Amino acid sequence: MAGYSSSNFKLHDGGLSGVASMNIWVLETVDAIATVNTSGYVSDGVTKGAKMGDVVYVRIWDTIGTGSVSAIHLCWVIGVSGAGIDLTDGLAITATNTD
Repeated sequence: MAGYSSSNFKLHDGGLSGVASMNIWVLETVDAIATVNTSGYVSDGVTKGAKMGDVVYVRIWDTIGTGSVSAIHLCWVIGVSGAGIDLTDGLAITATNTD
């Protein structure tokens, strides 16, 4: 387990203002989804602007940026605690490549 790195949690698309707003984030990690979806793993999510209901794509790498992606999960922020956020368990996005 490598642990959370703030530089790997980035805003992908900012939502509109108001109650109906929703941001989309990308979290790059080498940690398993079971670790990532633990409350407080993203320890500065609120500080960065994440809020309840925001969508988070979690890309799991063997080596971030230069290795290969082993999984992508679609999560959302289900809770906040202090500066940290809690993500849902995540829906695995599967892909096929039959060529």
